[in-house]
Amino acid sequence: MARPVTVTKERILNAALGLVRSQGAAALTARNLCAALGCGVNPVFSSFGSIKGVREAVKEEAWKQYRQRVGAGFRLNPPFKGFGMALLWFAMDEPELYSLIMEAETPLDSFEDYIDSHIGFKPESMAAIEKSFGLQPREAEMLYYQLTLIALGLAQACTRGGSQLNIPQVSEILGKNVRAFLMVIRAGADEREKYIPQSGAGPEGDMQSYLIMHALADQNHLLQQLHAAPRYIQDSEWGELERVLRNSFALTPESLREKYPGLTKGDIRVFILSHLKFSVSEQAVLLGISPASVTKARQRLKTRLTR
Repeated sequence: MARPVTVTKERILNAALGLVRSQGAAALTARNLCAALGCGVNPVFSSFGSIKGVREAVKEEAWKQYRQRVGAGFRLNPPFKGFGMALLWFAMDEPELYSLIMEAETPLDSFEDYIDSHIGFKPESMAAIEKSFGLQPREAEMLYYQLTLIALGLAQACTRGGSQLNIPQVSEILGKNVRAFLMVIRAGADEREKYIPQSGAGPEGDMQSYLIMHALADQNHLLQQLHAAPRYIQDSEWGELERVLRNSFALTPESLREKYPGLTKGDIRVFILSHLKFSVSEQAVLLGISPASVTKARQRLKTRLTR
């Protein structure tokens, strides 16, 4: 006789996060959660007290992931741009979790109060701005609020389906606005040009932004799981990997087929995994084939991409 599956607190939280990620916060009901877990309400209520307790735990976990992932942007170079792009990447990668934590329970007195309480990272941003652009605290604060306002608008557009922006486009928008605000702040200064970052060469944007995006893409929760413990990828999970490819590198299966008409579904999956930096041995596990077959598939793909 099979042993019953234990419904742990961690399993309940993961199932609740899955519901919010796939269907939005409104889908997190006791009925839906129990259906996803295959159990009654007793394990849920004994672990969290009520469905409200589950929702609070989900929001707390969403905040934890937001702080971890967005805070990591400051380790990139330049740090303030890394912060802005990390914020937008989280919004694009986790639209429902982002929407959940950005909702204010009560109206706040000012835009600055909202930024301070919901976006956070003001001290880190101020320090990064002062160091990168040589601004005084008052000017740095002005730039912080102005650019955060733009980032919030971009995030809102991306998470609510109003825009299909990708990271190279977002990077260009942020870069142009930083340069514009710096010119306004330093208008009349003879040496202002040296404080304005110059664009470099890179794939659909400057190289720094491209490297930043490579670093941020690795923070996707599914990619982290697959790198840490490779396993066969279910058909339902490929959509998320395609979304990472689209948001990070402005590439989609449709655009690849349009440019290279001979590509098969298998070719595109090998392309995605290779672009997301999975090794041959990892791809073998993820695709459920042998390493030798992966090597052949990569060689075949390379030939088709260079025709």
